[in-house]
Amino acid sequence: MSAQVLPIAHSILDSPALRDRIVEAYDLPEPVQCELLTRGMNDVYLIRSGGKTFASRVWRSGFRSEADVDYETQFLTFLDDAGVPVPAPLLTRDGALYIPLDAPEGRRHLSLFQWAAGAPFADNLNTGMAERLGAMFGRLHLTAKGFAPNRGRAIDSGGQLRRGLPALQRMVAHRDGDRAWYAQAVDAIAKRLEALPESDAPKGPSHGDFHIYNAFIDNDEIVLLDFDNCGVDHWAAEINSFVWANHYVGNIDEAINEAFVAGYESERPFTDAERALMPLFYAAKELRFLIGFADNVNAVGHTPLLNPDLDWFGDRTRRHIGALGIL
Repeated sequence: MSAQVLPIAHSILDSPALRDRIVEAYDLPEPVQCELLTRGMNDVYLIRSGGKTFASRVWRSGFRSEADVDYETQFLTFLDDAGVPVPAPLLTRDGALYIPLDAPEGRRHLSLFQWAAGAPFADNLNTGMAERLGAMFGRLHLTAKGFAPNRGRAIDSGGQLRRGLPALQRMVAHRDGDRAWYAQAVDAIAKRLEALPESDAPKGPSHGDFHIYNAFIDNDEIVLLDFDNCGVDHWAAEINSFVWANHYVGNIDEAINEAFVAGYESERPFTDAERALMPLFYAAKELRFLIGFADNVNAVGHTPLLNPDLDWFGDRTRRHIGALGIL
């Protein structure tokens, strides 16, 4: 009996072969060296060429569509042109922002980005830099109102929760009561998000997942990284994403969150309606993160989840969603 060939969820592309594809597509001085840097939701390769360093992201097949890649690379180009410090994508010889790759599991896409020097903000947390980052995001949101991409990318938070619920229910099937609880929680949060009038919660192009590891500092110069989750979303949701992520990491002084929010409001003050909605956006971020992880666990594994026994999420989602009074 012949052995069954199993499907691939997430391949690791051969670095020398990828180097050849990059050399073919991009006008880079030799010698060009390519090495795998990190792998996760997507893969990042370290590229050295002519004494310079670049980063190449290879999006995972089935995780981001070509339209998503197109939006992100256009957004980064727009922000770079506007003076926002981001790692801008390089153009190919043909003037494209990305190229397609055929992997065993399906179509993937690759872009080459300017290198972000320095170390993550997480390595030297301080309120002064947190306030600067908050102000930078206030300006980013205001600047992004002028972004006019070829194809839109709206963040349908309610839809994401509903579509990801089956994956979460599979992941928590061994936990008494969790399947029913998360079904109720998703329905309640999704309905609230879908009913929000934009007059209460302004929307616009956003980073989508900013946290203390997504800003690199080099001699006081800042670069904002990892726009993989970017799209049109509630701006207040973005700020709550930063606050929630610090609570998730743990042992982060609350003064960091306070300084970040103060810096943001120095550029774009929240409306009273936005302030009232902060607990909803916070609870939604917590649920979105958990569902996003469950939806991708078979490609990235359990290791990235800091609380793999799921007790932390079970306790917190019940507390924060329960406090909203929507169940």
